[in-house]
Amino acid sequence: MRLTRDTVALGMLATAETIVWAGMFYLFPILLLRWETDLNWPRGDVALALTLALAISACASPLFGRLIDLGYSRFTLPATAMGGGFLLIALSVVETQTAFFMVWALIGFCTAGCLYEPCFAFLTRVKGVHARGAITAVTLIAGFASTLCYPIADAIAAADGWRSAAQWFAGSILLVGVPLFAISTRILEAQATTPLPIASVSKSAARAARQSPVFWYLAAAFPLLALTHGMMISHIIPILDDRGASPSTAVWAASLIGPMQVAGRIAMITAGRNMSATTITLISFVGIAASMFILFGASQGNWRIFAFVMLLGACYGVISITKPLVTADLLGRDGFGAISGALALPYIALMAAAPFVAVLLWKAGGYDLTIIVGAAAALAGAPLLILAQRAALRRSTPSSNASARETSDDI
Repeated sequence: MRLTRDTVALGMLATAETIVWAGMFYLFPILLLRWETDLNWPRGDVALALTLALAISACASPLFGRLIDLGYSRFTLPATAMGGGFLLIALSVVETQTAFFMVWALIGFCTAGCLYEPCFAFLTRVKGVHARGAITAVTLIAGFASTLCYPIADAIAAADGWRSAAQWFAGSILLVGVPLFAISTRILEAQATTPLPIASVSKSAARAARQSPVFWYLAAAFPLLALTHGMMISHIIPILDDRGASPSTAVWAASLIGPMQVAGRIAMITAGRNMSATTITLISFVGIAASMFILFGASQGNWRIFAFVMLLGACYGVISITKPLVTADLLGRDGFGAISGALALPYIALMAAAPFVAVLLWKAGGYDLTIIVGAAAALAGAPLLILAQRAALRRSTPSSNASARETSDDI
């Protein structure tokens, strides 16, 4: 494959995404038990900080979606990553729960401007109908974020404390992630292969989308999946510990989620050429529910733990690509940043609630109940996605059907 300026820029963007995901998201679950032990805070209180962060992120997502539609991607992505880096430095010196919560609330605001949702909105804006390849390329690399974070953070925390781990990831964001964001977004916007959308359509497109039942079906389907994934990821170490895995096995198994996300995306590229993004997403919903049932039957750290990790990672890895594609296919690409930001609000809201909901379920019935609810939520999302697809077909016209077929051929 010829190495082009565009390809290099995508690689830089993907590397930046890997670093911010590792430091601003995956650092929380790997350090959860250390905060509980070292700071002597209840697990529910600690988990509530991530809930707060994700709730703030959900509220801020529409704002950043609009900014991306208006052409400010080259500023929002690096600036919010920089904010996250400095906030991790602040995290490393907190002593009180109040300061801990304040820092994570601000980190949540920053994640709304630099994680997958704004990144994919940016790529959809500059790549148009060719966004699938660019999004896939980014996620193939960024899928290793948890693999990077879990063993490194655990090793640093074991050797020198969790504060040093936070500082290490802060440095990686500030010294590597921010410059890569700044350079790659500038190059990709300059190399745009399709005309950029007119900024003025952003607000009207989002308003029109919200008037469609398709929007509300998607706004229910994907957040249910976010609840399942959020509960599993935020409590992955204690859940695997509850299943009888040793501490080292739990970290190793959790670290496989990233590679399995990449494996799922590669499988999608290989086997999913003749399948629509919606069909692939439906299969992934069912696969995630199946992974919950596998985990439910796991005990004493047996093979089912690794089967769960492999299936959960692969299916969620696929959905992280297909989610923006399904949104664009069913609701259109005009004003995609605003539409995506609006859909991100309920999605991230349930992701935000997931850590604390998992604690409540754990207190009520142990992690068995958490797993059962996770399976039920994933299964409930599948019929909602089918309803969204049918509603989109009903509202389509012959011309839009032709456009959809052309888009399907392109991606």
